[in-house]
Amino acid sequence: MAQSISLTDSAYAGIKSLILQGAIAPNAQIDERAMAAELGMSRTPVREALLRLENEGLVEMGRGRGIVVRALSSGDMREIYQAITGMEVMAVFLLTGQHPTRSTLEPLLGALKRMDEASARGDLELWGEADEAFHRALLMLCGNSRIERSGLQFRDLTRRAHLVAMRLQPADYLTRSVEAHRSLATLILAGEPNAAANAHFRQRRRGEEMLVRAVEKFRLLAL
Repeated sequence: MAQSISLTDSAYAGIKSLILQGAIAPNAQIDERAMAAELGMSRTPVREALLRLENEGLVEMGRGRGIVVRALSSGDMREIYQAITGMEVMAVFLLTGQHPTRSTLEPLLGALKRMDEASARGDLELWGEADEAFHRALLMLCGNSRIERSGLQFRDLTRRAHLVAMRLQPADYLTRSVEAHRSLATLILAGEPNAAANAHFRQRRRGEEMLVRAVEKFRLLAL
């Protein structure tokens, strides 16, 4: 049984990574047999992994269509972005109320440093990874396991689409975003829960409009 669980976890991690990185495109079909061969395992753990991914909203398993990577429309993206905003704002409020030290916030501050470096180099992929790490750290450090679990799941749904939308932003987008993240970290370290939560809410709303508007402007129908 332990081996079966381990293989399922391995299949889950492998397939999920391929989807989030865009190696399997939106609306693309996943062949269970071919995927099992690629991962070097039987079809059973692959099937179990796909069922988990269906529960998380990353794939759809329907009659006549097989197993398909779920695509996001601009409307889907807006709704998910708003859900993440609600959870992240509360996460910021809770985290700031803990009066965390710089040591406690190392995952957050380390991600911010990498964002800064990536912005200076114009490395969008590295910047995207660091930005994702920053936001995931907010959820993971807040002390509320339900917010953490649900927030991370929603962030997984939009990772691929978020990177595409970022590529459509103006040249100064990375620099301005780094400054907003730095200001938030400063408020969290200052122990000002309301100010930090309000600032994060405003930034998330601005980000939502910029990213979703870009997707709609360029008429990207499937992300």
